[in-house]
Amino acid sequence: MPTFLVERVIPPAFDIADPAVVALHSRWAADAYQAAGIAWLGGVATDKGNMFSLVVADSAGDIARYCASLGIAEADYKVSEVKAAMGPHVAMARTDPRFRPPRKP
Repeated sequence: MPTFLVERVIPPAFDIADPAVVALHSRWAADAYQAAGIAWLGGVATDKGNMFSLVVADSAGDIARYCASLGIAEADYKVSEVKAAMGPHVAMARTDPRFRPPRKP
């Protein structure tokens, strides 16, 4: 199944500085994604007023239906299909003969 990055505006009632509010919104998101048949892998909130979630779904249309069911306007979210995973979990071993240190500026 494809993986998608969902970007949306942080709702006004979502105080990201309050751990209890973050926990409540996380529960709501987990339950709503599950009910829509979408696997939520987690997300982050930024100081720019946006939230990003990584999800696995059959299609971007499933995510659009999920957002519509929550009353999220199309203009308030963006969906991008993930084409490659990056991070320490896929990092090349330093012992690999193809490894080279990063260039210094």
